[in-house]
Amino acid sequence: MMPLRCAAKISLLLACLLLSGMRPACAQPPASDQTILHLTETAQRDVPRDLLHATLAAEASDADATKVQAAINQRMAAALVRAKQVPNIDIETAGYSVYRDNPDKTPAQWHGSQSVTVTGKDFAALLDLVGVLQRQGLVMQNLSPDLSRDARQSVEDALTNEALTRLRQRADRIAATLNSKVSALRSIDVGNVNPPPPMFRVMTTAAPAAAAPMPQPVAEAGSATVSVTVTADIALSSQ
Repeated sequence: MMPLRCAAKISLLLACLLLSGMRPACAQPPASDQTILHLTETAQRDVPRDLLHATLAAEASDADATKVQAAINQRMAAALVRAKQVPNIDIETAGYSVYRDNPDKTPAQWHGSQSVTVTGKDFAALLDLVGVLQRQGLVMQNLSPDLSRDARQSVEDALTNEALTRLRQRADRIAATLNSKVSALRSIDVGNVNPPPPMFRVMTTAAPAAAAPMPQPVAEAGSATVSVTVTADIALSSQ
């Protein structure tokens, strides 16, 4: 029978050979005179939000379910026709629901709604469209600026380089303080560009008189703080 110690060595060798196609080699244990330093650095930058989402709903109520659905269908069809006239925006309809409400045995009422979301980078054109849809009878559900993928990717390389540079500089300073030197980077983990959830401000005006036309909505996008985090295991050895 093969000794257990020998079998363990053979198993470790086979594991290294199997993993060699996914990474250069199995990690070697640190030398006896090495210290492993674990470091994390984050680089961040404020990037203007360049995308605007607006969600509006066609809503209706009536004792007749058919009339409710007809009203929703008519308003939504008109909204889509108008939205498709604006270039360079994305249009997406969402859930359509109709339900019956019969509280305290009063005559039943049917309520229904369907929403549509329009998204674009031209804030002025999109807000103008939203104003038109509101005047057509749709109700605003959400208006929020966001950061596009292109905007995130435009700063990804610069933030990654900055975080890596700061991490190496910090490792050198720590090594010098310990009278050591950086001998190797044993592993590096680079996180993705990570913008926080949108923090937006929507400015509204006072409700106008019923006979006055509805004013157009306005929004201020602001900036998002985008960050990249780098984590590394660094081997330090004596001078």
